[in-house]
Amino acid sequence: MQFPFTVLSLALGLVVSVSAQDSPIEPANFNVTNALIDLGVDISALPKLDALTNRSSTSGCLIACESLEILFGSSVIKQGDSAYDGFTNGYWSVQQETVNPFCIFKPSNAVSVSISILISRLTQCPFAAKSGGHAAFSGASNIEGGITISLEKLDIVQPSSDKTTVDVGPGNTWFNVYTTLQPLDIAVIGGRVSGIGVGGLTTGGGISFFSNIYGWACDNVASYEVVTASGIILTASPTQNSDLYFALRGGGNNFGIVTKFTLNAISLPGGLMWGGGRASLPPTFDAVVDAFYNVGINSPSDPNAAQILSFAYAQSANLSIAAADLQYAKPIANASIFAEYLAIPAISDTTQIRTLANLTQEFNASNPDGLRETYWAATFKLDKTHVAAVRDIFFEEIQPIIDAAGIVPAATLQVITEGQLAGMAKNGGNPLGLPASNGPYLLLNLNMMWTNIADDTRILQANQRIIDRTVALAQSMGLYEDYIYMNYASQFQDVIASYGADNKAKLISIAAKYDPTGVFQTLEPGYFKLNGPPVAGRP
Repeated sequence: MQFPFTVLSLALGLVVSVSAQDSPIEPANFNVTNALIDLGVDISALPKLDALTNRSSTSGCLIACESLEILFGSSVIKQGDSAYDGFTNGYWSVQQETVNPFCIFKPSNAVSVSISILISRLTQCPFAAKSGGHAAFSGASNIEGGITISLEKLDIVQPSSDKTTVDVGPGNTWFNVYTTLQPLDIAVIGGRVSGIGVGGLTTGGGISFFSNIYGWACDNVASYEVVTASGIILTASPTQNSDLYFALRGGGNNFGIVTKFTLNAISLPGGLMWGGGRASLPPTFDAVVDAFYNVGINSPSDPNAAQILSFAYAQSANLSIAAADLQYAKPIANASIFAEYLAIPAISDTTQIRTLANLTQEFNASNPDGLRETYWAATFKLDKTHVAAVRDIFFEEIQPIIDAAGIVPAATLQVITEGQLAGMAKNGGNPLGLPASNGPYLLLNLNMMWTNIADDTRILQANQRIIDRTVALAQSMGLYEDYIYMNYASQFQDVIASYGADNKAKLISIAAKYDPTGVFQTLEPGYFKLNGPPVAGRP
């Protein structure tokens, strides 16, 4: 079949996007077919799309996937293709891995993303967008019976000529970003695990080793390139579409698909810093809590220092462990702010001067693929007594589940420091709703991995009990903060509501402006939507 040159050139990535200034974002009389024609796609050349009358999910997705295949050839993977299982098996959690999309589309540019969204609208075939695929629950970045748009080919890592910003595609993992920038003696504010994707981490917030100095990843985005529901490609920055820029700093996938992040660069000669993990046993747990609290409270005196403390259970050894992951933003070993930690006897110690990329690989080793996973989050005003109570509640509530096959339960604690909160105020602020005046905060991340699906319910219920008890205690102590960090939240938690009523209303208003028909609420149903959690109720 022959196609107009515009269609062929489109598939090769040669067509430029329309200017956001040419027309309203989406007028009331918006016509999807005409929008496709404007992008060079004449649907009369796509017979099934042209004749589409039955808009059931199955027939719609068949037509959508066949149309994408005609346009983009091998960039579409269908069920039964040799590459299909390899793709789905590449997700981090088994829950995501076992989801079966009707087809997988791998666009090579923003215009191709636009076409896929418009075809989804025309056929009413639902879709999901995948950056790194590092979510714990099914449907977050994969979709049963729909189109999974894998952004892996959008993998640019291009510094500006003056090395002050870096254009980064959402198809990158952070390891690729850091290793590319290392020879240039720069880095960006990004993820701490090598295999995590740029897209989800950044639109959900993004805590970095350097966040005490610069703020979170979302607060260090100079601009976003965004494909909207109407297929228009916009720039969102403090000066262009500033409301959309605000929303994308923690608002997740509710507003469009980000096809390029322009990130602020920081100096990091040789990529070198200090970091690693120290593990210790129960007799030291009170001292570990003291060290954790004091580093958090004293962060303003040395914001180069960062910490992640996990209390965990090692099933194979029937042993409770405290694992303190310590980082320093300069290649300086054993900074004085860590003196309390370093005085605690450790059964292992991997701290050393190393590269940023190497440190993310060490973190990645503790996040293996191919297991069942759950994440949960809660936030509290930092208080030493409460930290110790969170630890104790965790160890009490996991007792009924420690016999589950392959279980590795952990309660991971971090401090949202004064420096991080100051970073959130940059460029008009973000929508997370964390008042700096109430900080610093304790951020709790429950994270568990296990083997058998038969154990799902009791493990999820144990996590719910830990959240319930730690929240109730914090409320009784006047320490509770109603904020749920998106990147650590479970499918039962209402993230957007936790941003506060005013910010939720603002995000809903922004979404209505850029997506008036709710494409990213209905046709992209996965992950954390504006009006409720992914799964209603409790486990």
